[in-house]
Amino acid sequence: MRITRKWLKKNGWDYLIITLGTAVTALGIDGFYVPNRISDGGVSGLGIILLYLIHLPVWVTLIAFNLPLLWLSHRLWGGRVGMRTLFGTIMLSGFVAILQVKPFTHNVLLATVYGGLLSGVGLGLVFRSKGTTGGTDVVARFLSHVLPVSMGQGMIAMDFFIISGFGLMFSPARAMYSLIALFISSRAIDVVQEGIEFARAFTIITEHADIVGGRILADLGRGVTRMDGYGQYTGKRRDILYVVVTRPEVTRLKALVYQVDPKAFIVVAKVHDVLGEGFRAPPIEE
Repeated sequence: MRITRKWLKKNGWDYLIITLGTAVTALGIDGFYVPNRISDGGVSGLGIILLYLIHLPVWVTLIAFNLPLLWLSHRLWGGRVGMRTLFGTIMLSGFVAILQVKPFTHNVLLATVYGGLLSGVGLGLVFRSKGTTGGTDVVARFLSHVLPVSMGQGMIAMDFFIISGFGLMFSPARAMYSLIALFISSRAIDVVQEGIEFARAFTIITEHADIVGGRILADLGRGVTRMDGYGQYTGKRRDILYVVVTRPEVTRLKALVYQVDPKAFIVVAKVHDVLGEGFRAPPIEE
């Protein structure tokens, strides 16, 4: 791969974020997980078990397992291994080897919470930049091909298997703390990738769509999408309005709709990320 100015302009920011994400994840592993004998699963969890079992450094386990898994993925399913995946795998292993920090705490509960947050935020940054750090997803994909399970079920099975190892190797309490860390890490990944629930999507069924839509445009300054609907029970045509607003605007929108049509039917859904006019600008791929 030839690195040019054009390539750096298009991909450099993503690789910088992947580097930052792997460093944050490694900080969670070295500063919280390793000294307290907990993990959120994955190859790093296996590495912690082997560290205490045969004194094999965690970064060696990451390299020794991830690179063959990436090769296996290439052999089984073809195609090149993504450069961002290879880069993320090597960077995580390197940072785990380099960041030999002192334990931030020996309180297992604090280590579970903050280790899970750092691991989740770091991995979320990597995933958001279209990278990965290798790991058990390759094994899960293999299991989904040879067994009647989905890839998601395979990943859960792998994490459960590794966390069970903590229960056998250390204590059942360590396994339970690790399950909490897995939950926190997964939630943090979702927040980084999808954003905080800062918006709400309204689906409004009303007989006064013209007036309601006009009021939303005039009073809230929000765009409205109008769709045709059909009531299966009543056998009548219905107008459906779809609009996305911020959380502070939720109460105003409800009041506005019911002022015009007290019989309106409203469904409100949580929205994690909104791209476009009036919200966050979409990323531009060059």
